[in-house]
Amino acid sequence: MELTNSKRKSFWLILCTYIILGLYVLSISYLTPFIDIHLKEHKGSWEIAELTYVEWASQRNISVGDVILEIDGVPVQEVKRLEYDPSIRGGKQLVIQKNNGQVFEVHVSHVDIPRQLYMQLVIPSIYFVLTLCVTLYLSRRKKTIPLVNLMIAFIFSVSLAYISSGASARGNHLGFLVNSACLILSLVLLLHFLKNYFRYLGVKWVFVENIKFLYVLPVVGIVLRLIRFIQPKFTSIDSLLILSIFFLLLITILWVVLRSYFLYKLPQIKLLFIGLVVPFLPFLFLFVLPKVLIGQPFLNADIGALFLLLIPFNLMLHQLTERLFDIVYHITRLQYYFTISFFSTCWLAIGLFLLLHLSSFELFVSTLFIFVSIFLVLYIKEKLDYRERKVLFSSKGNHIHKLYQTIDKLGDVHRVEQILSHLVNEVANHLEVKAVSVITYEFETKEVKSTGDLVGSSIDIKSILSLNPGEIIKKGDFYIAFIHQDLNTKRWLAIGHYHMIRLKAEELLWLELLLTYTNTFIESTKVIEELMDELQTLQQSGLKEPIWLKKLLWLRVDDEKFKFAQEIHDTFLQEYLHTARQINLLMTEENQEVTQAKLTILHEQMIHSIDNLRAYCETLKPPLLTSLGLNAALERLAERTTERANFVLNTSFDRLYLEDEQLTLIIYRIVQELLNNAVKHSQASIVDLELYELDNGFGIMYQDNGVGCNLDGIWNSNSLGLQGIRERVEAFYGNLLIETEPEKGMYIKIDIMDGRDADDFSINNR
Repeated sequence: MELTNSKRKSFWLILCTYIILGLYVLSISYLTPFIDIHLKEHKGSWEIAELTYVEWASQRNISVGDVILEIDGVPVQEVKRLEYDPSIRGGKQLVIQKNNGQVFEVHVSHVDIPRQLYMQLVIPSIYFVLTLCVTLYLSRRKKTIPLVNLMIAFIFSVSLAYISSGASARGNHLGFLVNSACLILSLVLLLHFLKNYFRYLGVKWVFVENIKFLYVLPVVGIVLRLIRFIQPKFTSIDSLLILSIFFLLLITILWVVLRSYFLYKLPQIKLLFIGLVVPFLPFLFLFVLPKVLIGQPFLNADIGALFLLLIPFNLMLHQLTERLFDIVYHITRLQYYFTISFFSTCWLAIGLFLLLHLSSFELFVSTLFIFVSIFLVLYIKEKLDYRERKVLFSSKGNHIHKLYQTIDKLGDVHRVEQILSHLVNEVANHLEVKAVSVITYEFETKEVKSTGDLVGSSIDIKSILSLNPGEIIKKGDFYIAFIHQDLNTKRWLAIGHYHMIRLKAEELLWLELLLTYTNTFIESTKVIEELMDELQTLQQSGLKEPIWLKKLLWLRVDDEKFKFAQEIHDTFLQEYLHTARQINLLMTEENQEVTQAKLTILHEQMIHSIDNLRAYCETLKPPLLTSLGLNAALERLAERTTERANFVLNTSFDRLYLEDEQLTLIIYRIVQELLNNAVKHSQASIVDLELYELDNGFGIMYQDNGVGCNLDGIWNSNSLGLQGIRERVEAFYGNLLIETEPEKGMYIKIDIMDGRDADDFSINNR
């Protein structure tokens, strides 16, 4: 959404206010060096009780017990605030009297005390400029992102609270007001941002619903400071009250974030806690809490507030307002590179120490150089691998797993329109974007069509016509990727980013591979569509089958004849040849008793061969199936299996009433294949087989306790048994479930609905 004129004017007003106040408080810090000398009154004189910058004081011959006579040319007795705040916050010139009566002047400059120069002027100035850059970037490049206004206001308030600490420490009244108000306002804005962001995530808000009343608290902070200016006796109380309000607000934020994270376990909340809340914790636990409870902080305020610098750095480094979940990608990559660099550096540092006997400083510098070098080499290698070889390391492999899932889904689709629809949905879900569309360009009519919310006319078609398959470019507000081209049309995938997202290299590689597979799927699907349309047209018009179909059928028939002939040759023909040789030998046998005994044996062999041939014929066309029905044929099949099997067979066959007569033969063939596989391969002791009736069809359940197998190996080996079962089930649009592992048996479940026309040429029902 675009910022309205009123919102734009409000932003520039807030920006100008921030710049004016920021420059003012920084100028106060620049004009007056911070010396922080604590005094005590002794016999009408103000003596030095405590020195913060001891090294500087020692260089200027200043020590505890010295008497302060003048501050910036003003006699110390005329400085009324010392009665309530006995300290010298800042000054350029001091007149000091030693215990021996010696009087001397001390001129103070920023360079004399480097710590206060950096902590209260240099770093705050950098922070001021950095905050200005971040907010301008967010307002211009990320203005369509939800909650960006609250985020900008929060950054401004944190920055003013930090950079005004120097003016406040020097006793400047405006610095006091800005520091107190912004210190409280930053937490109120953060709480307001969290409420709206949790609503955006679909997380229930666990604090009070109406939090706008909290905006009164910054006003309370200003009022407390004004009371202090009017009544100096209120000096110590106002600071404690303001810090108490800050403490309560920060504890509330910690409770809200942690409770929401433990309830929902969302990574966005965890990363939000790390990026925005953690920088406040040192200031809270090392300065605010000790100051409120025991009156003495463990850490100076300027050092504790230094951690607030992490907030804009986190926003820039992790692109918080872009997509919070991207942080996971950067963190895992940095962890991986850091681990390799750290252990490699430790190993090399040990070698340098033992072999070259470097000094501590030289070893430190060398170790730091090696660590940074290894880290940069790994990062550069990643970029080169992706650019030159399209190789990209993934710490978790999520993109490859998602690519496999997506390809598997596309493989189940048999229409080009369905493939494109699935492609749009998968890209939108995986990249977590909403504006995804397929743009189609008709070469003949020059017409541009677009699906979804994107408008094809907003993209310059001429500039993307030369894209190659799988190529992805960034064009204006879109990522454009080539999908497919034929004689009539050309298709692209458009992902609208509107400067809100930036696809990572890992995501671009995933998308490129997916589009390559999609292009192949579309080519194959178009061929299938053309064949199915031809068959459907022939079926509707009553014309003869096409030549290629007749040829295919005859080739399949000849193939089955060859298999049949081969099996007869290897079984029955060999048995009959053996019998013929035995009879030929008997023709020359003179002993009648021997002849009679051998004839008896040959007769038994002939009976056995005839039984096998009859069983084989029943296998090809079971007579009981047509004469007595399915159940009798299955019972007979089970009996024959029990006779030749080494396992206990438990069967249960429901009586079925099927509309499609072809299903009875399909059931028989499936059961036959299951039992044959059990006899040949299962090595089971118990086999359970059940045929049961469904509301509109039937189901078959097979289970054994045999050796099981690797299912992928079965499909790859083109096992005729299971392949035949799967083809029969798919031919009638049924469902096949196989569960098996080595040494864990096998479980097979088949469901087929009655009334589905297996001869239907349409593939829309698949």
